[in-house]
Amino acid sequence: MTAEALMNANLYSKLYDALSSGKGLVLVRIVRRKGSAPRGVGSACLVDDGGIFYGSIGGGLLEYSAVEQAKGLLQQKITSLSTFNMTAKEISDEGMICGGSVEIFFEPIFPEDRTAVDFFEKVDKLARSGTRATLVTHVRDGGDAQAPDTRMLVMQDGNAVGNIPSIEIPEHVLQAMLIEGEGQESRLFVEPVFQLPALLLFGGGHISTFVSQIAKMIGFHVTVLDDRSDFANRKRFADADEIVSMPYHEALANITITESSYIVIVTRGHGGDRDILEFVLKSGTSPAYIGMIGSIRKRDTIYESLVENGISQQALAKVYSPIGLDIGAQTPEEIAVSIMAEMIRVKARGS
Repeated sequence: MTAEALMNANLYSKLYDALSSGKGLVLVRIVRRKGSAPRGVGSACLVDDGGIFYGSIGGGLLEYSAVEQAKGLLQQKITSLSTFNMTAKEISDEGMICGGSVEIFFEPIFPEDRTAVDFFEKVDKLARSGTRATLVTHVRDGGDAQAPDTRMLVMQDGNAVGNIPSIEIPEHVLQAMLIEGEGQESRLFVEPVFQLPALLLFGGGHISTFVSQIAKMIGFHVTVLDDRSDFANRKRFADADEIVSMPYHEALANITITESSYIVIVTRGHGGDRDILEFVLKSGTSPAYIGMIGSIRKRDTIYESLVENGISQQALAKVYSPIGLDIGAQTPEEIAVSIMAEMIRVKARGS
């Protein structure tokens, strides 16, 4: 799974949200790279009439030029495939040894195009469900942005949403790539759609309020769980996607843990931490990350109890505890940064 794939899962959800609210956007994607460039194939951003709406294709003059072109295409309602060459100044600013170029595909999408809105609703639901698929885009230079054969979503079972005539449905892909046949009409950009990385944040204390904020900033779907309504509420967690206030044993019976789950255990007591960790380790799924707060002494006490209950040392070795990178963090804000830094490192290594 590429880092671009993880980011793009959230990007397509942002795209659908914008279309649903009546906003038109240009989907800007790097479809080919030669030599050195800040971002790779599959990097993407959304541009509205004011500039960057979400995402990035690398910043600097290249991104500025692409954004300005996207604004014009939003008015013209046509697609574009354009080549951008890195200038000598950009090469120097980015610290690159040699230059490079990227091909960028611009795809204006509008809320009045109901076919497009319905399509990206399906992409959004798929990204949230854990089902993988391949997104196929017909790459045209100067084409009608609202053409009916623009895009297709191919499921793992071979079924498809949308239609691009006269193409062979590709197998599920793990990284984005441009496929070129004979003639411009056969150019296809294929990319994987993965589930959004989901943070399950057990405990609604001070550290969690900052963890939640940072996680939302970098694209996580955040669920906060606490057995105290005074702590698990919208006033404390304004940006969280979901807030669950109920006894932990009830909450655990109603959650789904997947390979895209990032689990942070920061409840108010050792007992709650232990019970949640035991449930997670016995869930039969290998989450992307499990972190538990506490000292080494607390951790070892909990681990001894779990081993007595049948949890293997191999399973416990996958838990990050004490949680967070060792950066000398002291305050709740600093601890939240150390936790998120550790999660980012795990996510990047997994990519």
